[in-house]
Amino acid sequence: MHSHELLFDPELINRYDRPGPRYTSYPTATQFHSGFTAADHSRHARNAAALTPALSLYVHLPYCSTICYYCACNKIVTKDRSRAQPYLDRLQRELAMQAELVAGTQVEQLHWGGGTPTFITPAQISALMQAIDRHFTLSQAATRARASPPSPPPSTP
Repeated sequence: MHSHELLFDPELINRYDRPGPRYTSYPTATQFHSGFTAADHSRHARNAAALTPALSLYVHLPYCSTICYYCACNKIVTKDRSRAQPYLDRLQRELAMQAELVAGTQVEQLHWGGGTPTFITPAQISALMQAIDRHFTLSQAATRARASPPSPPPSTP
């Protein structure tokens, strides 16, 4: 049997012993403040699009039918699935506005998270994907990911 000594580098631990951004928060929340204007956002988005040949697109769907206590995402726990449609309507308007800022930049990664993306119906998923396709150019090899645990699909009336 081998004996392995566990080594800790106190300098390294101290260097990284601080909060960091979550992958779902980009730009990070600390970059937004009361002095950060819509014009600032537009400028930063256009500059970022000019500097990179490809984008990653994250779609936040904040609804869950049950709470997962390990999850730190911004979420709304409800069994009322009708709450999703007004959010999706606003999300489609937001997609159009953001697409104008990064026009011509290809999307190579598409991530859905939240919440639980399967909170919405298959028809809502399809409509959202159509809106994404209408406003953004997804590469043929675009990586698509879902950042949430699986849940049963919603029942449709």
